[in-house]
Amino acid sequence: MRFRLEDQDEPTREALTVLGGVFRGLRTGRGLTQRQLEARSGVSQSTISRFENGKAPWLAAVQIARLLAALDLEPGLLGFGEKAVPNLVPAWVTLMDRFELRRRRADLQAFEQRRRIELAATADRRMELARRRIALEALMAPDESELDASFDDLQPD
Repeated sequence: MRFRLEDQDEPTREALTVLGGVFRGLRTGRGLTQRQLEARSGVSQSTISRFENGKAPWLAAVQIARLLAALDLEPGLLGFGEKAVPNLVPAWVTLMDRFELRRRRADLQAFEQRRRIELAATADRRMELARRRIALEALMAPDESELDASFDDLQPD
């Protein structure tokens, strides 16, 4: 697959420029800057700029969908498919909630992994302490022959 702009034929380059211009019109019509759209969509400002200037043939459909969702646009409102039913919750809010949920899930998984490692380390430390205690008790315990000798010393002659 060819994703560099210079690898695209003239009609494709022209279509990318038109698509980017239409998108810029949608964004500015909603009164959003590229930075504001970046915050809503999770797509970088530089990528948004390249897309709007028709210089992002490599942009994935999922990124375009994020950008459209961040503008509260649904396919039906753009003339694709059936007429969309207006959603009371803006699409970008739903999208960012999903991102946040995924981030929290990843954080929780990382926390659980650290907890498992710490528990294993704690168990290893306890085992080591138990081994040391046993070794120390063995060193501190008098030898039976010493006990017999000291017992004999205590016996009256």
